[in-house]
Amino acid sequence: MCSDGIMESNLEYQNKELWVRDILESIETDNVQKIADIITKEAIDNCYGQVKDDMTIIVAKMIKR
Repeated sequence: MCSDGIMESNLEYQNKELWVRDILESIETDNVQKIADIITKEAIDNCYGQVKDDMTIIVAKMIKR
Protein backbone atom coordinates (compact mmCIF):
# COMPACT_ATOMS: atom_id res chain seq x y z
CA MET A 1 0.00 0.00 0.00
CA CYS A 2 1.39 3.41 -0.83
CA SER A 3 0.36 7.03 -0.74
CA ASP A 4 -0.36 9.21 -3.74
CA GLY A 5 3.07 10.82 -3.35
CA ILE A 6 4.63 7.50 -4.36
CA MET A 7 2.13 6.81 -7.14
CA GLU A 8 2.31 10.27 -8.69
CA SER A 9 6.12 10.46 -8.62
CA ASN A 10 6.47 8.69 -11.97
CA LEU A 11 5.37 10.91 -14.84
CA GLU A 12 6.25 8.40 -17.58
CA TYR A 13 3.40 5.99 -16.85
CA GLN A 14 -0.22 7.00 -17.37
CA ASN A 15 -1.29 3.95 -15.38
CA LYS A 16 0.63 4.45 -12.11
CA GLU A 17 -0.26 0.97 -10.85
CA LEU A 18 1.76 -0.53 -13.72
CA TRP A 19 4.85 1.36 -12.56
CA VAL A 20 4.52 -0.05 -9.03
CA ARG A 21 3.83 -3.53 -10.41
CA ASP A 22 6.95 -3.37 -12.60
CA ILE A 23 9.07 -2.42 -9.59
CA LEU A 24 7.60 -5.20 -7.45
CA GLU A 25 8.23 -7.77 -10.19
CA SER A 26 11.89 -6.75 -10.42
CA ILE A 27 12.62 -6.89 -6.68
CA GLU A 28 14.53 -10.00 -5.67
CA THR A 29 14.00 -9.94 -1.90
CA ASP A 30 11.17 -10.81 0.44
CA ASN A 31 12.46 -8.49 3.18
CA VAL A 32 9.61 -6.03 3.71
CA GLN A 33 11.87 -3.16 4.83
CA LYS A 34 14.09 -3.54 1.77
CA ILE A 35 11.04 -3.58 -0.51
CA ALA A 36 9.75 -0.36 1.07
CA ASP A 37 13.20 1.23 0.78
CA ILE A 38 13.55 0.29 -2.90
CA ILE A 39 10.15 1.71 -3.82
CA THR A 40 10.79 4.90 -1.81
CA LYS A 41 14.19 5.37 -3.46
CA GLU A 42 12.67 4.89 -6.93
CA ALA A 43 9.94 7.43 -6.17
CA ILE A 44 12.47 10.00 -4.92
CA ASP A 45 14.67 9.36 -7.97
CA ASN A 46 11.63 10.00 -10.19
CA CYS A 47 11.39 13.46 -8.62
CA TYR A 48 15.10 14.18 -9.22
CA GLY A 49 15.88 13.79 -5.53
CA GLN A 50 13.18 16.22 -4.35
CA VAL A 51 10.30 14.87 -2.29
CA LYS A 52 7.26 16.78 -3.59
CA ASP A 53 4.54 15.12 -1.50
CA ASP A 54 4.25 12.68 1.37
CA MET A 55 5.69 9.32 0.41
CA THR A 56 4.32 6.58 2.62
CA ILE A 57 4.62 2.86 1.99
CA ILE A 58 3.28 -0.08 3.97
CA VAL A 59 4.62 -3.51 3.03
CA ALA A 60 3.26 -6.62 4.69
CA LYS A 61 4.40 -10.20 4.44
CA MET A 62 1.79 -12.90 4.79
CA ILE A 63 2.90 -16.32 5.98
CA LYS A 64 0.68 -19.36 5.63
CA ARG A 65 0.65 -21.47 8.78
